[in-house]
Amino acid sequence: MSREEQKKKLIEELGIHLENQHDIPPLAARLYAMLVVTDRDGLSFDECKMIRSASKSSISSSLNLLLKLGLINYFTKPGDRKRYFKTSAANTFYITKLEEKLKRIEQENRIITKIRKYNQTYSPERFEINKERAEIYHSFIKQSEELLSNTLNSLKEIDNHN
Repeated sequence: MSREEQKKKLIEELGIHLENQHDIPPLAARLYAMLVVTDRDGLSFDECKMIRSASKSSISSSLNLLLKLGLINYFTKPGDRKRYFKTSAANTFYITKLEEKLKRIEQENRIITKIRKYNQTYSPERFEINKERAEIYHSFIKQSEELLSNTLNSLKEIDNHN
């Protein structure tokens, strides 16, 4: 398989992942994937349009969504009126994604704690029946929260040193 074929396959695979995991429309996901794997500093609007074979309005909407989500940014070149798009700094992307996951885990932890307290007070039989499973699950949630926090702190330390 040639390099170009592998690149197309990777763009498609990453695009599907972004669609499913981050609820991004197909074209936006493919554009982002394309910007992730390009070996160029950035791609112009026209290059994005040509490579994806989509309408101007579709490309524009997708790029605007990616800009709004903070996944990409743009720059200009002196003497050139075109905007060039590239992925946001990797550290920003990783930190943002981990912060989103941490928020979900923290919410899960809060609701699990409330459910357990409620059952312990108002439904002691149910609390006892589910106690062992609930403790194992709650332990998993707390460990996940700790791991995410530690990972975020490590990434932020790298940013502070650079």
